Amino acid sequence: MTEIADVAISGLGPVGTILAASLGRLGVRTIAIDRSDDIYPLPRAIGLDHEIMRVIQNLGLADAVAPYVASYRPTEYQGIGGTVIARYESLPPPYPQGWQPSLVFTQPPFERAIRHALTKMPAVEVRLSTTLQQLTERSDHVELDVLSSSGELETIRARYVVGCDGGGSAVRKELGIAFESLDFDEPWLVIDVMVDEDRLHKLPETMVQYCDPARPATYVVGPGQHRRWEIMLLPGEVPDDMSREDVIWRLLGRWLGPEDGRLWRAATYLFHALVANEWRSGRVFLAGDAAHMTPPFMAQGMCQGIRDAANLAWKLALVLKGDARDALLDTYRQERRPHVRTTTETAKSLGRIICELDPAKAKERDEKMLAETGNPPVVRYRQNLIPALVEGALASEQGMPVGTRFPQPWITTLTGACRLDDFAGSSFRLVVSPDVTAQEIPDDIKQTLSRLGGSILYVETHGVSRPITARSFSIVENDDVLAAWFRAHRIVAALVRPDHYVLAVARGPLELIALSRRFKECLRIEA
Repeated sequence: MTEIADVAISGLGPVGTILAASLGRLGVRTIAIDRSDDIYPLPRAIGLDHEIMRVIQNLGLADAVAPYVASYRPTEYQGIGGTVIARYESLPPPYPQGWQPSLVFTQPPFERAIRHALTKMPAVEVRLSTTLQQLTERSDHVELDVLSSSGELETIRARYVVGCDGGGSAVRKELGIAFESLDFDEPWLVIDVMVDEDRLHKLPETMVQYCDPARPATYVVGPGQHRRWEIMLLPGEVPDDMSREDVIWRLLGRWLGPEDGRLWRAATYLFHALVANEWRSGRVFLAGDAAHMTPPFMAQGMCQGIRDAANLAWKLALVLKGDARDALLDTYRQERRPHVRTTTETAKSLGRIICELDPAKAKERDEKMLAETGNPPVVRYRQNLIPALVEGALASEQGMPVGTRFPQPWITTLTGACRLDDFAGSSFRLVVSPDVTAQEIPDDIKQTLSRLGGSILYVETHGVSRPITARSFSIVENDDVLAAWFRAHRIVAALVRPDHYVLAVARGPLELIALSRRFKECLRIEA
């Protein structure tokens, strides 16, 4: 083809699909290729969180995926002899992002619902059974030589390319980018079972991390009758031998037998902790497993990749439309790599707790954890393990809450209650507390927001939420989420990015003047 697309995406798993949908929603002309002719039919990821559901909500797909999503049960860490040595739960309501903080899902139908949305986006073209052969970067675009299912070699041209093509990424290999190893490579067997409904009572009602040195394992309660076991292979065990069905049922024997359900999938993996050294090479980017691999002990593997997509989509759109300089795209690695690395290190540390095979060290671990958390353990919240962004397209010098995720409360409207984003959108937003009047907001900020399709949200204490103009809204919340957030951080205004991270804040009305400068500087916005 001779026409140059805005973005080409290689790989249409969940990350590539959500990136394509996010770009398509912003009117970015996107071509997405995948070597397979359909989605992968077996479950892989099983956990997601409120931040990811907010991304899906913003794409208008929350209802489409709802049948395949369920609550994430509390998690117990059981030490030697089954003693509970730690307990994690989700944050209680009101939920800060508008969704239950931790969720489980069944991937194949979930992914199909998201993939289907691409067929309704005029800006997105999908090409399946298409394999990337070579990348060549030119001065103003990238050429992708691809092989179609018919065996024809074709060249696709795009201003930018994003490799979302998994751990074995052809894009990453083409670029010659290496991984930094965070020193975690453990062999595990992952088993998915559809348990007969009348046999579910045999199984734990909570998630369980079995920190048993004789055989570390994880038990996950999926949606409906879907249950997952992740079982560590011991030294000397051969993955192919451990994947035999008779061995699988022997390993599952402490919980259930073949008469209790249907084996859906079993596969052996090396759980890795890896982060790509570079996330950008010229006009080509990496995202998802192509850029990082995370052990599953926090259920953050897919979540990390979707955060990549949410971070990169609005930046690409801004640059492609001429509203920001290309330098904005350098903040993708600057923001995402440290965030991924920190989260992966946390997942690795949880994995080390689970994977201990030395009985004496396991006993010492149990005693130490009980001394730290109490006996019985005090409940901890999973969401407190996810870090903020540290630097990038942010006014980081202001400190917290810059770099954190802006809340999404339920709000009151004339037609009933709804989530904030469904009412006021999810572009750039200036959100101001009742301490700020419209007259105190500088015209320069209003003009920049208008130019970028952003809006101003006035938080009020009485009445109902309502549009004031096409780009400004009165917001009345149900549960004091925003008010409490403003009070906790002692601020009166927050500039929020399309990915819901706080860009800058004002601690008093006089600081609003400086927000305009910070806005343009952080986003590399052209004057």
